[in-house]
Amino acid sequence: MVEKEKHLSVAARIDAIHEIEAFVEKICDDYNIFHSYYGNILYSVSQAFEFAIERTGKKRKHVDIWFESRPHGLVFKIFLGDRFLEIAAFFEKDPEEELKSDHLSETEKALLTIRMLSDEINFNAEEETMEMVFYISSINEHLTQDRIKLLDQYFENLKVKKPTT
Repeated sequence: MVEKEKHLSVAARIDAIHEIEAFVEKICDDYNIFHSYYGNILYSVSQAFEFAIERTGKKRKHVDIWFESRPHGLVFKIFLGDRFLEIAAFFEKDPEEELKSDHLSETEKALLTIRMLSDEINFNAEEETMEMVFYISSINEHLTQDRIKLLDQYFENLKVKKPTT
């Protein structure tokens, strides 16, 4: 049975990234998410984790990550703590203007990438969390289009005419 909600509390150390990867992989396996969607989710969640632990020193012992399946998509929420204001403020900027900038830091480039890979980004100031939403409804549409193309190729190779509607 697929769980609709999960929680992971991971040590605030970069060497704990494998726990994040396993968490995302298990969820994507449960929901049959493959190819680029899996990569988008893994990159975004991993980078958000790295932002959460960057410059925290020994102040923070762990980082919490929550997963929730909603009708429109998969949601990953991460506690940012003292990085919340900095990251939320960056997301207020116009991404088109930021892409034109020649002076983006590596962190800003990664944040822009998360923004482009996620279908929706939400912030909760009270909880100091960033929520990344990945719509899964388009996955089925994509599969349908691929299947139609395969069927068209199949009939073309057989040189059989498809019935007209």
